[in-house]
Amino acid sequence: MRSVVKFLQVYIVFVAFVLLVNLSLELLVSPENRKIIEEHGWTYFLQHQLVGIIIFFLIFSFVGAAIFLKTSYNPRKMGILSFIIGFVLEFTIMKPEWVQNIFALKIGGDVIGAIIVSSLYWFITWGAPSYIFNKIQGKL
Repeated sequence: MRSVVKFLQVYIVFVAFVLLVNLSLELLVSPENRKIIEEHGWTYFLQHQLVGIIIFFLIFSFVGAAIFLKTSYNPRKMGILSFIIGFVLEFTIMKPEWVQNIFALKIGGDVIGAIIVSSLYWFITWGAPSYIFNKIQGKL
């Protein structure tokens, strides 16, 4: 029972961070999401995109929390692991426009900018929650 409670505490930290920070970035930075909102409106975005994004991050956070508890990796290792898994997903499943531009060898400033933003985005997805949890774990 104690291990379930500990997992839920870690999972809540991972999910809360991702939903507060990464969803904000999805809305502010993602050109694909801004384009969908402009073309179809907020209702369409909420029904067809946001729910899927939230489900994805719930699953991704579950995996991150499980890895964090199983391995006790430090925040840097968790960030690097998240970065690697995130980029694998970007290049194999998600394939946003900047990835498609790389495949087409159309590499410009926008692609480099997207790589930098995506790198930070994926690194902090597990790195920051594991850092936060390490800082507050004595209080839980």
